[in-house]
Amino acid sequence: MKKSLLTKTLLSLAALMTINACSQSAETAQVSVPFTMTASSSAPTVAKMTPFQKILEYILPSAYAFVPSSMVDSNGLVITLTDAWVMIDTIEFEAEEVAGVEEVDGDEAEFTGPYAVDLLSTTATVLDTQLIPQIPFKRIKMKLHMAESAVSGAPAGLLNNSIYITGSIGANSFTYQSDEETEVEVGGPNAVLPVDGQGIAVEIQLANVFKQIDLSAIPNGAVISASNRYAGLNLCPAIDASASDVFTCVRNGLEQEADCGSDEDGDGDLEADEDSVN
Repeated sequence: MKKSLLTKTLLSLAALMTINACSQSAETAQVSVPFTMTASSSAPTVAKMTPFQKILEYILPSAYAFVPSSMVDSNGLVITLTDAWVMIDTIEFEAEEVAGVEEVDGDEAEFTGPYAVDLLSTTATVLDTQLIPQIPFKRIKMKLHMAESAVSGAPAGLLNNSIYITGSIGANSFTYQSDEETEVEVGGPNAVLPVDGQGIAVEIQLANVFKQIDLSAIPNGAVISASNRYAGLNLCPAIDASASDVFTCVRNGLEQEADCGSDEDGDGDLEADEDSVN
């Protein structure tokens, strides 16, 4: 049976569109991108800053400001952190912003570790530099990794853990440790386009995490872990209203108070004028 002229024309157009689409996919630019991860040097944004904090924010550029090691919980109890480390196995940059959505082949890029991150470091360390497709991303997925051996420069407590935090709540010392290897997802409505030679940074606002958690029931010497969660009521409603223990509040808070974006000036911080997913 002979094909009509219209049928032939439609088939030709479809073939041209397929060839063009394949050509565009093949020509997607690859850019070299350094990746950093650190804690924010800013005071809590979930509460009003004191006049003194505002002065410090004005006179100290964020690139030179120390990560705040002294903070408060939701009751105003002073928290001082001495260690805050995370271990990351893989980092994926996703085109979709919705958690759990599967990506189409070619729509994601991946860094492979493991990477040890000192969140209290006063400088952001480049964890890795890789070639990735120059495709806008709205979400990243970071898989936690349990440290299987000692990490140079890290506290001994990081061994066999993926998250390790120590410090004090008022006069009471505490340790938070987790060996889980789940995914931490950071996403938002804004698309960030990777630029060749320009860093991508993940920034966690630790001051916001602890400002939204009630830690008043934590005793001296407490080790907060999956087997010792320190249950309570209404511990962190602004982070997770369903959370019934401090262990979950901290874990979910680290995820909620994280942002990812383009570190355009290379200082390791995400400023208000730099593109980020949130």
